[in-house]
Amino acid sequence: MLNNGLARLSAAFPWLACDVVNEGSGNGSTGVYKFKASAGAHAVVVKDLSRDTSIPTMDSFVRAGFPISMLDEEMVAPRKTFTDQTHSKSAPAFLIQATFIPGGLLLTFLAQHNTMDMTGQAHMIRLFSKACCGAQFTSDELFHGNIERHNIVPLLEDSYIPGPELDRHIVKSSTESPASDQMSSPRPNYVWAYFGFSSRSLAALKSIATESVTAPAYISTDDALTALIWQSVQRARLPRLQPAARSSIARAIDVRSVLKISPLYPGPIQDSAYTTISLETLVSRPLGTIALHLRSALDPASVEFHARAVATFLSRTANKAIFSSTADFDMSRDLILSSWSKVQTSDLDFGLGLGRPKAVRRPRFKALEGLVFLMPKSLEEDVAAAICLREEDMNRLKTDAYFGTYAQYIG
Repeated sequence: MLNNGLARLSAAFPWLACDVVNEGSGNGSTGVYKFKASAGAHAVVVKDLSRDTSIPTMDSFVRAGFPISMLDEEMVAPRKTFTDQTHSKSAPAFLIQATFIPGGLLLTFLAQHNTMDMTGQAHMIRLFSKACCGAQFTSDELFHGNIERHNIVPLLEDSYIPGPELDRHIVKSSTESPASDQMSSPRPNYVWAYFGFSSRSLAALKSIATESVTAPAYISTDDALTALIWQSVQRARLPRLQPAARSSIARAIDVRSVLKISPLYPGPIQDSAYTTISLETLVSRPLGTIALHLRSALDPASVEFHARAVATFLSRTANKAIFSSTADFDMSRDLILSSWSKVQTSDLDFGLGLGRPKAVRRPRFKALEGLVFLMPKSLEEDVAAAICLREEDMNRLKTDAYFGTYAQYIG
């Protein structure tokens, strides 16, 4: 059934069965990524571990809350997030792995990063489930799913000159990069962990945060949760940092609506919104105040201009390696947060007769300090957050009383 669904999906959206290749790189150019027909068959990768006694049962996963420690990508994914150099020129556009474990199934979806963002990937997962159930794709799904991608983002005028809005994105040489404020120490050990936030905790969190917000100002639950995580992580980091140091957070944002691009378009239409505050201010101000700072960075006009400025700059630049969304970040004190809480994947059943997913999680991959992912909401409206920190900071976060009021450590 899964292979039939993938065949139907790939027939409707042929680029999914392609490889992504880089052409024209070298001599100061990073080249262009293009779809190229794959020589191999496009099929679901199947790994049968159902008789392996060393593998946890589905009941064990459920009881443990699906911790990231039990979900290593080498077990559940057909390919690593970061591959070695032998794979740098080509990669499959879209892969699916079905891992059978005692008493259950783990279904993993992997998209090459140039082909889609999380919003687009979630949309393609929904379409895959639709294909598995034998449903027809709509004309809008087919049109926007196969639309020409070149210049999908409307560029700024030819007269546009990059200004301070892009300063933080230009990669500096090692001699230009500022020194970190962190105290000198041996290379730290980085760890991943999931923390769970129940729907009741999220409602209470937003209520508390809203107390310091005066109408007509508004904050979302995501704003409040992001503020809590940012504050709490920085509180855990404070013993090794200077209070006057400034911390930045980059929140990945879906800019389809402000750019008037269809929500059915699967390609990467993502930018980041930035907020910078001193550590002493960040950890001492009310949660709602920090949430308002985060919300103010989402002003639609500013978001639209920044996204178009980025696209315009990249369209004029042969060597795109000089640009990074977090070029000026020091990950010992900054955070990068991607929220997938609004994407809808928890209600899919893929026509397997197994019911809906028990959980939706990102598998564990290489530890990168300061990364945070908010998972899609469960059917009960709960959210799990994957956080990567150095071990000493993680230990302090796990025992932070205020954070623990709302978060449950999963591991």
